[in-house]
Amino acid sequence: MADIAKQIVGTWRLVHSISISPSGETEYPFGSDAIGYICYSETGIMAVQISRRDRKPVTDPSNLAHEYLAYFGRYEIDTERQVVRHILESELFPGGHSDILERRYRFEGDLMSLKPTDGTNREILWQRVRNR
Repeated sequence: MADIAKQIVGTWRLVHSISISPSGETEYPFGSDAIGYICYSETGIMAVQISRRDRKPVTDPSNLAHEYLAYFGRYEIDTERQVVRHILESELFPGGHSDILERRYRFEGDLMSLKPTDGTNREILWQRVRNR
C-alpha cells in the first residue's frame, strides 16, 4: 500500500470527466473543457472540485448541480481491489452522494484514472501537478 499511497498523494489537475452511455454516446457532465483539481494529503485527507469552464451567474440554483462539484473528507486505499474510498465529511450539495464513494484507480505516467465502482461507465482522468 505504501507505493500506491506515494503515487496518489499530491495535487492533480482534471484532464476530463466523461460518461459513456450503453449505446456508446460520450457525455461530458461538466463540459468537454471542464476544469478541476483533486488533492490527496499524506495524512489521509482529500478534496475535489470540478467546474464548467464557462459558468454563468447563478439565476436558478437547481442548475448549479450541473455546473459545479465539490466535496472533501478522508480517503482509504484498498490495494487488493485497486480502489480508493472517498469518505465524505461534507459536500456542496448535501445528500448528493453516498457517504463513501469508491473509485477504481489506474496510473500511467503522470496520469491517474478514477472510475466509479457503482456500475456506471464513467472516467475522471487527472494529471499530476508538478512544481514549476
